[in-house]
Amino acid sequence: MSERLDVEVLDRREALEALREPWSALWERCPAATAFQRPEWLIPWCRELGPEEVLALVFRSEQGLVGMAPLAIHRTGEERVVALLGAGITDYNDVLAAPGYERAVAEAVFACLDERADAWDVADLHDLRGSSPLFAAEAPSGWSDEVEKLEACPRVTIPEGAGPDDLFSPGMRARVSRARKRLARAGALRVDVADAASVDELLDALFANHRARWISRGEGGVLDEALRPFHRAVARGLCARGALRLFGLRLDGRIIASLYGLSERGGLASYITGFDPELAWYSPGLVMLASAIEHAAREGARTVDFLRGREPYKYEWGAVDRWTYRRRLRHRGAREAGRPDGPEAGQGELEGAVRAVMSGEVSSEVGLVRLLGAAGDLAAAVRAIEAARPAAGEGEPAARLEALRRCLDERRAACATVAEMLGAHRDAGVAGADAPARTARLFDELCARSEEASVAAYSLGDPEILERATREVVELLERWGAIGEGRAILQIGCGIGRFEAALAPRVREAWGLDVAPRMIEAARRRCAGLPNVVLAVSSGVDLGDVPSARFDLVYAVDSFPYLVAAGAAVVDRHVAEARRVLLPGGELVVLSYSYRGDPARDAADVARLAARHGFDVLVSGERAFSLWDGRAYRLRRLEHR
Repeated sequence: MSERLDVEVLDRREALEALREPWSALWERCPAATAFQRPEWLIPWCRELGPEEVLALVFRSEQGLVGMAPLAIHRTGEERVVALLGAGITDYNDVLAAPGYERAVAEAVFACLDERADAWDVADLHDLRGSSPLFAAEAPSGWSDEVEKLEACPRVTIPEGAGPDDLFSPGMRARVSRARKRLARAGALRVDVADAASVDELLDALFANHRARWISRGEGGVLDEALRPFHRAVARGLCARGALRLFGLRLDGRIIASLYGLSERGGLASYITGFDPELAWYSPGLVMLASAIEHAAREGARTVDFLRGREPYKYEWGAVDRWTYRRRLRHRGAREAGRPDGPEAGQGELEGAVRAVMSGEVSSEVGLVRLLGAAGDLAAAVRAIEAARPAAGEGEPAARLEALRRCLDERRAACATVAEMLGAHRDAGVAGADAPARTARLFDELCARSEEASVAAYSLGDPEILERATREVVELLERWGAIGEGRAILQIGCGIGRFEAALAPRVREAWGLDVAPRMIEAARRRCAGLPNVVLAVSSGVDLGDVPSARFDLVYAVDSFPYLVAAGAAVVDRHVAEARRVLLPGGELVVLSYSYRGDPARDAADVARLAARHGFDVLVSGERAFSLWDGRAYRLRRLEHR
């Protein structure tokens, strides 16, 4: 959606009150919105718990109101923090964006914050779902970007057309039946659902039951006196909208268990429960929850969301975790302070490459390649090494510096070739719409110069060094249990087939794709006589005719940086394709995500891609190798998105 959006900034909570009806109308248009984005939730939060001043961004197009970002700025210590309204007691935070405007609204939010960078230090966006526009959108250039998996929100899926006997497992049905019989012997049972006349009575019972339950456990619960006015306003407002599902289980007229739920499109969200602990033997909480799920199913609900928290009882109903995320961003002003540019920046790269070796951060081989890339020729690389000797002093730093110089001296011819290859790599450019074709030409040329160096410059064209590096990756995959005799694996960017040759004896079948025809020719020579190896030239755009749901592992060794350089759409397509070709529970392993030199940004990108395409991140940015400086990302395909 390229249509220009007009933005209005609301800075007082009274202005939000005035926007209530258009806000509600926008909510109705947003199919992914939850009850937590309704004005009936957020206006009481502002009034009872929030700040006087807000930073609500309202976006309009020719179609009218199409987006809203309810934000505020508060102080945490010395930092001025931008956060979404409702943070703290809201399980899903988000913006509202009309269909087709999701990306435009999120980008406009970040643009508005960028324009107001002098008013804040960090944007701390909590409890975002993987589908959130704020989670998916690229951060503005120069911003730092950190993402972490935050909370599990277990959710039950109700099968389409499920009858009463299909809602629960046989074991759970039996438990519910026994509990209902026990309660029926104790008195008359009835389940009430709040309406305008009964909402206050059922809410008071919830407060009492919740408090009694938590006091019996020596804790205070989450419905203290300060929160009750907020929840009373919310319950009344949602009840008027038909979105409240506040249940009360009565025994001889007395409410002995409560469930405070929110009705969302096609689902029920269970926010808070409570029951009389004196009747715990009768399992009133179990009966209450079963009754609420049955009621939701009769209304046509397809999901029951237990919201955040991994309490064991949730999984007894068959719930599966869905995760929320936290995204922390800092604007470029804080990051650009003291950053050199011009010739000083190039000198800084030279010094940085040498320092990385002296500190032990990278191996001599990797440091030498970094140095050659920054220097452009051997003479400049030698000068940088010699200039560092006074700072190296004695001990380990000096020994590492000497090993770097020795590595260069012993492989001068190879270093000259690698320097030329790095220059060709730098000059070729691999970004833009024709990136796959240019990448193919580049690697065809590099492969002709040196097969080993073309796939790992730090090997310096030495087959022994390349074999060591290959072995490190194979050992990592074995340690993770990602390979095995019965497994099928696929590599994106297989190069000269070094991994196919190494892994073929360990797996059922090993597939490799690469955009460079000369690389595939080299791979076929290397893998000749291995009947379980399949090699093919790929488009660099997707995985082509690779069959769906066939592989246990899709992996990429130093090939994703070229996808990243080609653009976000290319990366997104490859991750989507990886999900397509993986079996449920299969893994996507990315070894080196980009060459940007920003591990936090890489980890944030990987987390967003994982959430968008139905993967769980098991390992994020691990330094797994001694020879190579690539960072490891390990993702597992989830059965349900």
